[in-house]
Amino acid sequence: MRKSIYISICVFGLAFIVGCQEAEELIPTAGNKLTALSFLTSDLIETKISVEEFDSDEPIVIDADVNGLKTTDMKKINVSANIPNNARVEPAFVGPVDLSQPYHFEVVGSDGARQEYIIEAKLSVVYQHHTLWKKTATELGFTNHNNGAVGISGDYIVVHDRAGFKYFNISDGSKAGDISMEGIDWGTLPRTVPLHMATDDAGNIASCNFAAAVGEEIHMFWWEGVTAKPELLFTYVLDIPNAQVGRKIFVKGDMTTHAYLYLGISNNNIFLQWEIKDGKVVSEQPRKVDYSIDYTMGIQAKIVPTEFGANSNYFIARYENGVARIAITYMDGTTNQPIYQSEHHIQDVFHQWLGGGHAFDYAEMDGAYYIFLIEQNEYNWMREIFDVRKVILRPDKISSIMDLIKERTWNDWLNFPLDTNFASNGNVTADVRARVAPDGQSAIVAFLCTNGGVELWKIE
Repeated sequence: MRKSIYISICVFGLAFIVGCQEAEELIPTAGNKLTALSFLTSDLIETKISVEEFDSDEPIVIDADVNGLKTTDMKKINVSANIPNNARVEPAFVGPVDLSQPYHFEVVGSDGARQEYIIEAKLSVVYQHHTLWKKTATELGFTNHNNGAVGISGDYIVVHDRAGFKYFNISDGSKAGDISMEGIDWGTLPRTVPLHMATDDAGNIASCNFAAAVGEEIHMFWWEGVTAKPELLFTYVLDIPNAQVGRKIFVKGDMTTHAYLYLGISNNNIFLQWEIKDGKVVSEQPRKVDYSIDYTMGIQAKIVPTEFGANSNYFIARYENGVARIAITYMDGTTNQPIYQSEHHIQDVFHQWLGGGHAFDYAEMDGAYYIFLIEQNEYNWMREIFDVRKVILRPDKISSIMDLIKERTWNDWLNFPLDTNFASNGNVTADVRARVAPDGQSAIVAFLCTNGGVELWKIE
Protein backbone atom coordinates (compact mmCIF):
# COMPACT_ATOMS: atom_id res chain seq x y z
CA MET A 1 0.00 0.00 0.00
CA ARG A 2 1.34 3.41 -0.91
CA LYS A 3 1.75 6.07 1.75
CA SER A 4 0.04 9.34 0.80
CA ILE A 5 0.78 12.72 2.29
CA TYR A 6 -0.40 16.25 1.74
CA ILE A 7 1.85 19.26 1.66
CA SER A 8 1.34 22.91 2.56
CA ILE A 9 1.85 25.42 -0.23
CA CYS A 10 3.52 28.80 -0.34
CA VAL A 11 3.98 31.01 -3.39
CA PHE A 12 7.16 32.99 -3.68
CA GLY A 13 8.41 35.70 -6.00
CA LEU A 14 11.53 35.18 -8.02
CA ALA A 15 13.58 38.04 -6.60
CA PHE A 16 15.86 37.37 -3.62
CA ILE A 17 18.21 39.52 -1.56
CA VAL A 18 21.46 37.78 -0.71
CA GLY A 19 23.95 39.18 1.78
CA CYS A 20 27.71 38.90 1.25
CA GLN A 21 29.49 36.79 3.85
CA GLU A 22 31.99 33.99 4.10
CA ALA A 23 30.62 30.57 3.22
CA GLU A 24 30.26 28.24 6.17
CA GLU A 25 31.85 24.81 6.08
CA LEU A 26 29.46 22.26 4.58
CA ILE A 27 28.72 19.53 7.10
CA PRO A 28 27.54 16.26 5.51
CA THR A 29 24.02 15.25 6.47
CA ALA A 30 22.91 11.63 6.46
CA GLY A 31 19.51 10.49 5.29
CA ASN A 32 17.32 10.18 2.22
CA LYS A 33 14.24 12.17 3.22
CA LEU A 34 12.75 14.88 1.05
CA THR A 35 11.68 18.00 2.98
CA ALA A 36 10.52 20.38 0.24
CA LEU A 37 9.87 20.69 -3.48
CA SER A 38 9.78 23.75 -5.71
CA PHE A 39 7.90 23.96 -9.01
CA LEU A 40 8.52 26.61 -11.67
CA THR A 41 6.21 26.81 -14.68
CA SER A 42 7.26 28.07 -18.09
CA ASP A 43 5.13 31.13 -17.21
CA LEU A 44 7.60 31.80 -14.36
CA ILE A 45 5.09 31.11 -11.58
CA GLU A 46 6.76 29.39 -8.65
CA THR A 47 5.22 27.17 -6.00
CA LYS A 48 7.11 25.82 -3.00
CA ILE A 49 5.73 23.00 -0.89
CA SER A 50 6.91 21.43 2.33
CA VAL A 51 6.85 17.65 2.65
CA GLU A 52 6.18 15.81 5.90
CA GLU A 53 9.18 13.75 6.89
CA PHE A 54 8.62 10.15 8.02
CA ASP A 55 9.94 6.64 7.48
CA SER A 56 8.20 4.37 5.01
CA ASP A 57 9.03 1.17 3.17
CA GLU A 58 6.41 2.06 0.55
CA PRO A 59 6.43 4.81 -2.08
CA ILE A 60 5.37 8.16 -0.63
CA VAL A 61 2.72 9.92 -2.71
CA ILE A 62 2.88 13.72 -2.75
CA ASP A 63 -0.39 15.43 -3.70
CA ALA A 64 0.79 18.78 -5.07
CA ASP A 65 -1.28 21.75 -6.18
CA VAL A 66 0.95 23.55 -8.68
CA ASN A 67 0.08 27.19 -9.26
CA GLY A 68 -0.07 28.29 -12.88
CA LEU A 69 -2.04 30.01 -15.60
CA LYS A 70 -4.85 28.47 -17.65
CA THR A 71 -2.28 28.01 -20.43
CA THR A 72 0.36 26.35 -18.22
CA ASP A 73 1.80 23.19 -19.77
CA MET A 74 1.99 20.58 -17.00
CA LYS A 75 4.39 18.58 -19.18
CA LYS A 76 7.01 21.29 -18.80
CA ILE A 77 7.48 21.98 -15.09
CA ASN A 78 10.92 22.63 -13.61
CA VAL A 79 11.29 20.86 -10.27
CA SER A 80 13.91 21.19 -7.54
CA ALA A 81 14.17 19.27 -4.26
CA ASN A 82 15.36 20.03 -0.75
CA ILE A 83 17.24 16.93 0.42
CA PRO A 84 20.21 16.13 2.69
CA ASN A 85 23.29 17.76 1.21
CA ASN A 86 25.03 14.48 0.40
CA ALA A 87 21.95 12.73 -1.01
CA ARG A 88 20.86 12.74 -4.63
CA VAL A 89 17.67 12.50 -6.71
CA GLU A 90 17.31 9.75 -9.32
CA PRO A 91 16.48 10.51 -12.01
CA ALA A 92 17.93 13.96 -11.47
CA PHE A 93 15.67 16.97 -11.98
CA VAL A 94 17.40 18.22 -15.11
CA GLY A 95 15.21 20.25 -17.45
CA PRO A 96 11.40 20.35 -17.48
CA VAL A 97 9.50 17.40 -15.96
CA ASP A 98 6.20 15.96 -17.16
CA LEU A 99 3.76 16.34 -14.26
CA SER A 100 0.65 15.70 -16.37
CA GLN A 101 0.82 12.14 -14.98
CA PRO A 102 2.25 10.64 -11.77
CA TYR A 103 6.00 11.23 -11.67
CA HIS A 104 8.26 8.71 -9.89
CA PHE A 105 11.69 9.46 -8.46
CA GLU A 106 13.93 8.34 -5.60
CA VAL A 107 16.06 10.10 -3.03
CA VAL A 108 19.27 8.15 -2.45
CA GLY A 109 21.17 8.73 0.78
CA SER A 110 24.95 8.65 1.18
CA ASP A 111 24.67 5.07 2.50
CA GLY A 112 22.79 3.98 -0.63
CA ALA A 113 19.42 3.73 1.11
CA ARG A 114 16.56 4.67 -1.20
CA GLN A 115 13.16 6.28 -0.65
CA GLU A 116 10.70 6.31 -3.53
CA TYR A 117 8.36 9.30 -4.07
CA ILE A 118 5.50 9.86 -6.49
CA ILE A 119 4.34 13.38 -7.37
CA GLU A 120 0.65 13.50 -8.23
CA ALA A 121 0.25 17.09 -9.37
CA LYS A 122 -2.82 19.14 -10.19
CA LEU A 123 -2.85 22.56 -11.80
CA SER A 124 -4.20 25.24 -9.48
CA VAL A 125 -5.11 28.08 -11.84
CA VAL A 126 -4.10 31.54 -10.68
CA TYR A 127 -6.81 33.87 -11.96
CA GLN A 128 -6.24 37.61 -11.98
CA HIS A 129 -8.83 40.32 -11.50
CA HIS A 130 -9.19 43.86 -12.75
CA THR A 131 -11.83 46.53 -12.19
CA LEU A 132 -14.12 47.14 -15.16
CA TRP A 133 -15.69 50.17 -13.50
CA LYS A 134 -16.78 51.57 -10.17
CA LYS A 135 -19.45 54.16 -9.51
CA THR A 136 -20.42 55.97 -6.35
CA ALA A 137 -23.86 55.95 -4.79
CA THR A 138 -24.40 59.46 -6.15
CA GLU A 139 -23.49 58.44 -9.70
CA LEU A 140 -25.88 55.47 -9.57
CA GLY A 141 -28.78 57.44 -8.08
CA PHE A 142 -28.85 55.60 -4.76
CA THR A 143 -31.28 56.58 -2.01
CA ASN A 144 -29.96 56.89 1.53
CA HIS A 145 -29.95 53.43 3.24
CA ASN A 146 -32.19 51.86 0.54
CA ASN A 147 -29.84 49.96 -1.80
CA GLY A 148 -28.96 46.54 -0.43
CA ALA A 149 -28.54 44.03 -3.28
CA VAL A 150 -26.97 43.55 -6.69
CA GLY A 151 -27.47 41.00 -9.48
CA ILE A 152 -26.29 40.14 -12.98
CA SER A 153 -28.74 39.62 -15.85
CA GLY A 154 -27.55 39.28 -19.44
CA ASP A 155 -25.52 42.37 -20.32
CA TYR A 156 -26.70 44.24 -17.24
CA ILE A 157 -26.03 44.80 -13.57
CA VAL A 158 -29.29 44.96 -11.59
CA VAL A 159 -29.33 47.27 -8.56
CA HIS A 160 -31.92 46.92 -5.79
CA ASP A 161 -33.73 49.84 -4.20
CA ARG A 162 -36.57 49.50 -1.72
CA ALA A 163 -38.68 51.64 -4.08
CA GLY A 164 -37.79 49.74 -7.28
CA PHE A 165 -34.92 48.19 -9.24
CA LYS A 166 -32.70 49.63 -11.98
CA TYR A 167 -30.34 48.01 -14.43
CA PHE A 168 -27.03 49.28 -15.79
CA ASN A 169 -24.79 48.29 -18.68
CA ILE A 170 -21.98 45.91 -17.74
CA SER A 171 -19.76 47.60 -20.31
CA ASP A 172 -19.59 51.04 -18.70
CA GLY A 173 -22.06 51.29 -15.81
CA SER A 174 -24.44 53.61 -17.65
CA LYS A 175 -28.11 53.30 -16.75
CA ALA A 176 -30.11 51.17 -19.20
CA GLY A 177 -33.58 51.11 -17.61
CA ASP A 178 -35.95 50.39 -14.74
CA ILE A 179 -37.37 47.00 -13.82
CA SER A 180 -41.16 46.76 -14.10
CA MET A 181 -43.01 46.62 -10.78
CA GLU A 182 -46.43 46.25 -12.42
CA GLY A 183 -48.89 44.21 -10.38
CA ILE A 184 -46.74 43.79 -7.28
CA ASP A 185 -48.96 43.87 -4.17
CA TRP A 186 -46.41 44.37 -1.40
CA GLY A 187 -48.20 47.59 -0.42
CA THR A 188 -51.16 45.51 0.82
CA LEU A 189 -48.99 43.56 3.30
CA PRO A 190 -47.76 44.50 6.80
CA ARG A 191 -44.17 44.89 5.54
CA THR A 192 -44.35 46.73 2.26
CA VAL A 193 -40.78 46.92 0.96
CA PRO A 194 -38.22 44.49 -0.48
CA LEU A 195 -35.05 44.37 1.59
CA HIS A 196 -33.20 42.17 -0.92
CA MET A 197 -33.16 40.92 -4.49
CA ALA A 198 -31.28 38.13 -6.28
CA THR A 199 -30.56 36.96 -9.80
CA ASP A 200 -30.27 33.27 -10.66
CA ASP A 201 -27.57 31.68 -12.82
CA ALA A 202 -29.52 32.55 -15.98
CA GLY A 203 -30.15 36.20 -15.07
CA ASN A 204 -33.75 35.89 -13.90
CA ILE A 205 -34.66 38.08 -10.92
CA ALA A 206 -36.39 37.25 -7.60
CA SER A 207 -37.48 39.53 -4.78
CA CYS A 208 -40.02 39.71 -1.96
CA ASN A 209 -41.15 41.94 0.85
CA PHE A 210 -39.98 40.91 4.32
CA ALA A 211 -41.71 39.53 7.41
CA ALA A 212 -40.65 40.16 10.99
CA ALA A 213 -43.22 38.37 13.15
CA VAL A 214 -45.17 35.12 13.20
CA GLY A 215 -48.20 35.40 10.95
CA GLU A 216 -46.76 38.02 8.61
CA GLU A 217 -46.74 37.14 4.94
CA ILE A 218 -44.23 37.52 2.13
CA HIS A 219 -44.98 37.44 -1.58
CA MET A 220 -42.07 36.32 -3.76
CA PHE A 221 -42.12 37.63 -7.33
CA TRP A 222 -39.83 36.80 -10.23
CA TRP A 223 -38.88 38.40 -13.53
CA GLU A 224 -37.68 36.50 -16.62
CA GLY A 225 -34.94 39.03 -17.34
CA VAL A 226 -34.72 42.80 -16.98
CA THR A 227 -37.46 43.68 -19.48
CA ALA A 228 -40.09 41.24 -18.18
CA LYS A 229 -43.08 41.99 -15.99
CA PRO A 230 -43.09 40.38 -12.52
CA GLU A 231 -45.01 37.19 -11.81
CA LEU A 232 -45.99 35.85 -8.39
CA LEU A 233 -43.83 32.84 -7.55
CA PHE A 234 -45.16 31.92 -4.08
CA THR A 235 -46.52 33.24 -0.82
CA TYR A 236 -45.26 32.25 2.61
CA VAL A 237 -46.54 33.03 6.11
CA LEU A 238 -43.74 33.25 8.68
CA ASP A 239 -44.26 30.55 11.32
CA ILE A 240 -40.93 30.73 13.15
CA PRO A 241 -40.86 32.73 16.43
CA ASN A 242 -38.31 35.51 16.95
CA ALA A 243 -37.32 35.45 13.29
CA GLN A 244 -37.29 37.54 10.15
CA VAL A 245 -37.39 36.40 6.55
CA GLY A 246 -36.67 38.24 3.29
CA ARG A 247 -33.41 39.94 4.20
CA LYS A 248 -31.28 37.57 2.11
CA ILE A 249 -32.27 35.62 -1.02
CA PHE A 250 -30.19 33.23 -3.11
CA VAL A 251 -31.22 31.31 -6.23
CA LYS A 252 -29.21 28.45 -7.74
CA GLY A 253 -30.10 27.28 -11.24
CA ASP A 254 -32.48 28.71 -13.84
CA MET A 255 -36.02 29.51 -12.69
CA THR A 256 -37.36 29.04 -16.22
CA THR A 257 -36.31 25.37 -16.11
CA HIS A 258 -35.10 24.16 -12.72
CA ALA A 259 -33.82 26.06 -9.69
CA TYR A 260 -33.66 26.15 -5.90
CA LEU A 261 -34.45 29.32 -3.97
CA TYR A 262 -33.00 29.85 -0.49
CA LEU A 263 -34.19 32.25 2.21
CA GLY A 264 -32.00 32.59 5.28
CA ILE A 265 -33.92 33.06 8.53
CA SER A 266 -32.56 35.93 10.60
CA ASN A 267 -31.47 35.22 14.18
CA ASN A 268 -31.99 31.48 13.71
CA ASN A 269 -29.94 28.59 12.35
CA ILE A 270 -32.63 27.74 9.80
CA PHE A 271 -33.05 28.29 6.10
CA LEU A 272 -36.03 27.73 3.80
CA GLN A 273 -35.71 26.13 0.38
CA TRP A 274 -38.19 26.08 -2.53
CA GLU A 275 -37.75 23.94 -5.63
CA ILE A 276 -38.77 25.72 -8.85
CA LYS A 277 -39.59 24.06 -12.17
CA ASP A 278 -40.64 25.88 -15.34
CA GLY A 279 -41.20 29.14 -13.47
CA LYS A 280 -43.39 27.66 -10.73
CA VAL A 281 -42.68 26.26 -7.29
CA VAL A 282 -43.11 22.53 -6.84
CA SER A 283 -44.78 23.27 -3.50
CA GLU A 284 -45.86 26.48 -1.78
CA GLN A 285 -44.58 25.00 1.46
CA PRO A 286 -40.80 25.24 1.73
CA ARG A 287 -38.37 22.66 2.92
CA LYS A 288 -37.22 23.87 6.34
CA VAL A 289 -33.58 23.07 7.12
CA ASP A 290 -32.02 23.32 10.58
CA TYR A 291 -28.23 23.54 10.48
CA SER A 292 -25.86 22.97 13.36
CA ILE A 293 -23.20 25.56 14.21
CA ASP A 294 -21.73 26.87 17.45
CA TYR A 295 -23.22 30.36 17.17
CA THR A 296 -26.61 31.84 16.32
CA MET A 297 -26.90 33.32 12.84
CA GLY A 298 -27.37 37.08 12.82
CA ILE A 299 -29.83 39.25 10.99
CA GLN A 300 -28.08 38.94 7.59
CA ALA A 301 -28.36 35.15 7.34
CA LYS A 302 -26.98 34.24 3.92
CA ILE A 303 -26.88 30.74 2.40
CA VAL A 304 -24.72 30.17 -0.71
CA PRO A 305 -24.86 26.64 -2.21
CA THR A 306 -21.80 25.40 -4.07
CA GLU A 307 -23.66 23.14 -6.52
CA PHE A 308 -27.12 22.63 -7.97
CA GLY A 309 -29.29 20.27 -5.95
CA ALA A 310 -31.54 20.05 -2.91
CA ASN A 311 -28.73 18.77 -0.71
CA SER A 312 -25.84 20.80 -2.07
CA ASN A 313 -23.07 21.75 0.31
CA TYR A 314 -23.18 25.45 1.15
CA PHE A 315 -21.35 28.36 2.71
CA ILE A 316 -22.85 30.52 5.44
CA ALA A 317 -21.90 33.77 7.13
CA ARG A 318 -20.14 33.85 10.49
CA TYR A 319 -21.44 35.72 13.54
CA GLU A 320 -20.18 36.38 17.06
CA ASN A 321 -22.51 37.92 19.63
CA GLY A 322 -24.80 38.99 16.81
CA VAL A 323 -22.04 40.72 14.83
CA ALA A 324 -20.85 39.44 11.45
CA ARG A 325 -17.19 38.41 11.35
CA ILE A 326 -14.63 37.54 8.70
CA ALA A 327 -14.55 33.75 8.61
CA ILE A 328 -15.27 30.84 6.27
CA THR A 329 -17.89 28.24 7.22
CA TYR A 330 -18.55 25.36 4.82
CA MET A 331 -21.52 23.12 5.53
CA ASP A 332 -22.42 19.54 4.52
CA GLY A 333 -25.73 19.70 2.66
CA THR A 334 -26.80 16.24 3.85
CA THR A 335 -25.92 16.35 7.54
CA ASN A 336 -26.09 20.16 7.83
CA GLN A 337 -22.99 20.02 10.00
CA PRO A 338 -19.81 22.02 9.36
CA ILE A 339 -17.23 20.43 7.09
CA TYR A 340 -14.88 23.32 7.82
CA GLN A 341 -15.18 26.46 9.89
CA SER A 342 -12.26 28.81 10.26
CA GLU A 343 -11.49 30.76 13.38
CA HIS A 344 -12.93 34.26 13.62
CA HIS A 345 -10.76 36.81 11.89
CA ILE A 346 -7.36 37.35 13.49
CA GLN A 347 -7.23 40.74 15.18
CA ASP A 348 -3.75 41.82 16.21
CA VAL A 349 -1.13 44.40 15.38
CA PHE A 350 -0.28 42.68 12.09
CA HIS A 351 -3.81 41.81 10.94
CA GLN A 352 -6.42 44.49 11.53
CA TRP A 353 -9.88 43.82 10.12
CA LEU A 354 -12.84 46.10 9.52
CA GLY A 355 -15.48 43.73 10.86
CA GLY A 356 -18.30 41.81 9.21
CA GLY A 357 -18.29 39.66 6.09
CA HIS A 358 -21.90 38.53 5.52
CA ALA A 359 -21.94 39.81 1.90
CA PHE A 360 -20.28 37.18 -0.29
CA ASP A 361 -20.69 34.83 -3.23
CA TYR A 362 -18.95 31.63 -4.33
CA ALA A 363 -17.69 30.80 -7.81
CA GLU A 364 -15.97 27.73 -9.20
CA MET A 365 -13.94 28.15 -12.36
CA ASP A 366 -11.62 25.75 -14.14
CA GLY A 367 -9.09 24.90 -11.44
CA ALA A 368 -10.14 27.63 -9.01
CA TYR A 369 -12.60 27.90 -6.12
CA TYR A 370 -13.16 31.45 -4.87
CA ILE A 371 -15.27 33.35 -2.39
CA PHE A 372 -15.72 37.02 -3.24
CA LEU A 373 -16.45 38.90 -0.03
CA ILE A 374 -17.06 42.41 1.26
CA GLU A 375 -15.32 43.20 4.54
CA GLN A 376 -17.09 46.13 6.12
CA ASN A 377 -18.18 48.11 9.11
CA GLU A 378 -20.47 51.12 9.51
CA TYR A 379 -18.00 53.49 7.85
CA ASN A 380 -15.85 51.47 5.41
CA TRP A 381 -15.91 48.59 2.92
CA MET A 382 -13.32 46.51 1.06
CA ARG A 383 -13.60 43.95 -1.73
CA GLU A 384 -11.66 40.70 -1.30
CA ILE A 385 -11.04 37.21 -2.67
CA PHE A 386 -10.62 34.06 -0.58
CA ASP A 387 -9.18 30.99 -2.29
CA VAL A 388 -11.25 28.11 -0.89
CA ARG A 389 -9.73 25.30 -2.96
CA LYS A 390 -8.45 23.65 0.23
CA VAL A 391 -11.83 24.16 1.91
CA ILE A 392 -13.56 22.22 -0.86
CA LEU A 393 -10.91 19.54 -1.41
CA ARG A 394 -8.75 19.22 1.73
CA PRO A 395 -10.32 21.10 4.67
CA ASP A 396 -8.29 19.20 7.27
CA LYS A 397 -5.07 20.68 5.87
CA ILE A 398 -5.85 24.34 6.64
CA SER A 399 -3.93 25.91 9.51
CA SER A 400 -5.64 29.33 9.54
CA ILE A 401 -7.99 31.56 7.59
CA MET A 402 -4.81 33.38 6.60
CA ASP A 403 -4.05 30.39 4.32
CA LEU A 404 -7.15 31.26 2.30
CA ILE A 405 -6.57 34.92 1.52
CA LYS A 406 -5.92 35.48 -2.19
CA GLU A 407 -6.58 39.21 -2.50
CA ARG A 408 -6.93 41.55 0.46
CA THR A 409 -5.37 44.97 -0.02
CA TRP A 410 -4.60 46.74 3.21
CA ASN A 411 -6.40 50.11 3.49
CA ASP A 412 -8.36 49.34 0.33
CA TRP A 413 -11.35 51.16 1.79
CA LEU A 414 -9.45 54.37 1.03
CA ASN A 415 -9.50 53.53 -2.71
CA PHE A 416 -13.31 53.43 -2.89
CA PRO A 417 -14.84 54.74 0.35
CA LEU A 418 -18.47 55.27 1.22
CA ASP A 419 -20.04 58.18 -0.67
CA THR A 420 -19.61 61.36 1.38
CA ASN A 421 -23.02 62.56 0.14
CA PHE A 422 -24.65 59.75 2.09
CA ALA A 423 -24.87 58.78 5.76
CA SER A 424 -22.82 56.00 7.34
CA ASN A 425 -24.06 52.46 6.66
CA GLY A 426 -25.47 51.83 10.12
CA ASN A 427 -27.08 48.48 9.24
CA VAL A 428 -23.84 47.30 7.61
CA THR A 429 -25.61 46.05 4.49
CA ALA A 430 -24.03 45.01 1.19
CA ASP A 431 -24.17 42.32 -1.48
CA VAL A 432 -21.95 40.38 -3.90
CA ARG A 433 -22.94 38.47 -7.05
CA ALA A 434 -20.61 36.44 -9.27
CA ARG A 435 -21.39 35.00 -12.70
CA VAL A 436 -19.06 32.46 -14.29
CA ALA A 437 -18.78 32.44 -18.10
CA PRO A 438 -20.27 29.40 -19.90
CA ASP A 439 -16.78 28.08 -20.70
CA GLY A 440 -15.77 28.32 -17.03
CA GLN A 441 -12.68 30.35 -17.90
CA SER A 442 -13.67 33.77 -16.54
CA ALA A 443 -16.22 35.53 -14.35
CA ILE A 444 -17.90 38.85 -13.65
CA VAL A 445 -18.23 39.90 -9.99
CA ALA A 446 -20.42 42.77 -8.82
CA PHE A 447 -19.97 44.32 -5.38
CA LEU A 448 -22.53 46.71 -3.85
CA CYS A 449 -22.32 48.58 -0.56
CA THR A 450 -25.26 50.52 0.81
CA ASN A 451 -24.45 54.26 0.68
CA GLY A 452 -21.20 53.41 -1.06
CA GLY A 453 -21.69 52.35 -4.67
CA VAL A 454 -20.93 49.47 -7.03
CA GLU A 455 -17.63 48.04 -8.24
CA LEU A 456 -17.48 45.52 -11.08
CA TRP A 457 -14.59 43.05 -11.54
CA LYS A 458 -13.55 40.81 -14.39
CA ILE A 459 -11.82 37.60 -13.30
CA GLU A 460 -9.71 35.92 -15.99
